[in-house]
Amino acid sequence: MKPQETTRQLEELLERHAPSVERAIERCGLPLHLAFHEVIEENAGGFLETAARLYPETTVAFAVKSNPCRGAVRTAAGLGLGADVASEFELQAALQEGIDPHRIICNGNAKSDTYLDDALAAGAILAVDNATELDGIQSLARRTGTRPQILTRFRGMPLSGLTSEDQTTAADWTKFGFHVHEAPELFARLRATESLDFVGISAHIGTQIADPAGYERLVGCFFRLVRVAMAHGLTVRALDVGGGYPVRFLAEEDWRRFTGLLLERVRHPDAPASEAVTWNDLPMGYAHVRQASHTPPDWIGKAYWTAAPAGEMLAHLLGFRHPDGRTTAEHLRSLGSPRLIVEPGRSLMASAGVTLTRAMDVKTVLGHAVVALDLGINNHGTNLITPDIFPAAVLPRSADDEAVEAFLAGRLCFSGDMISKAKVSLNRLPRRGERFVVFHTGAYGADHFASHSCGFPRPAKVAIGEDGTIELWRAREGFGDVFGEPGEPLLLDGQ
Repeated sequence: MKPQETTRQLEELLERHAPSVERAIERCGLPLHLAFHEVIEENAGGFLETAARLYPETTVAFAVKSNPCRGAVRTAAGLGLGADVASEFELQAALQEGIDPHRIICNGNAKSDTYLDDALAAGAILAVDNATELDGIQSLARRTGTRPQILTRFRGMPLSGLTSEDQTTAADWTKFGFHVHEAPELFARLRATESLDFVGISAHIGTQIADPAGYERLVGCFFRLVRVAMAHGLTVRALDVGGGYPVRFLAEEDWRRFTGLLLERVRHPDAPASEAVTWNDLPMGYAHVRQASHTPPDWIGKAYWTAAPAGEMLAHLLGFRHPDGRTTAEHLRSLGSPRLIVEPGRSLMASAGVTLTRAMDVKTVLGHAVVALDLGINNHGTNLITPDIFPAAVLPRSADDEAVEAFLAGRLCFSGDMISKAKVSLNRLPRRGERFVVFHTGAYGADHFASHSCGFPRPAKVAIGEDGTIELWRAREGFGDVFGEPGEPLLLDGQ
């Protein structure tokens, strides 16, 4: 799969900032997670400019979980973004970096007492997940004499098939939120509750939502919920439509080629293993396809190309015309212009980041080239979630490179550690020790499933400014961070 426009941009930035990149490697070693400030600013600008043009009453909130480190939060704060947080620790980071509490939304399906206490003390907005949590917030409010601002988070929207099943967060099968069928009873309770300040409603439909239909359905559900809330005497002052804004990981022609090859493979499973295009012949988005099917089916699950990436998806959402002929923005104005909250997590950081490493080995498995990389704990989550496709290259490129396709593996001692379970195109097969780059790793890849599996410490994270300055976002861990320091056991009871 050939590099697309955003991949070329990252390669050009690596070349332009080569002296800074080399200094960062000298200081932090490899592997290294590297982000470019100018791409983050460009991505954020796409959301902020779209909001200013189409619906200025929009808050753009950085999802801290997509890159949970102080440098990323500081960058988001400097760009004027709010924050979507999922723990007391993410909340603390957002507050310390100066983000206005009224622009911080506290999410999570099982908030700790500390998290709730800190959110109430700061005056942040709470996205209430369930009835038990609502009871606890009411008790805290009475005890502290505060009147917390709350959003009610919902699930049960008709959204299946838009992302992978284990990442849907607003359909029926999810641990998050109240079901939409509970809305009348919930709104009646809130109308009778003076200790809570009902702000509005919330949902998050998943990640990498490449099909605009997802947001079209979501806002349709929201407007129906608004009518129910109003019928119970509530005023809706905010609608939090969450995140999921997609990244264009691949060019359209590469995505179409890959899905075409995979569909053909799924329909002919008896072909030789050497003709597979996914690791272990995973059907990925075509798991529902039967061999006898002759109609080209829809891809179901997380896709890696989209017609409306990042801020373009927000533009589609605001400009989408509903059955009555009005756009989403016009509907919102008819409701008194409530605040719209959007959370561009993956699409803010992913395309701004690369992971630099070295090749460890190349072997052949069932006729396929497999490149093993020294990524330590960073397997980009592909061993636990739907496989991702990351463009990659061997560095430096050479005029006599011959393109090849290969699977990418990590070096953890378990079989699920595959960085790309779909074959990717490389400019050449690497030799041991050659430098290697994996693109679009600025969100989730470095952190979301990080661990000390097999005793590996976590790599450093740095960001490079437009002027070449290097900012350390996370220091490289060492042996002691994983195993502790040598010496006598430390007895916590002092004996």
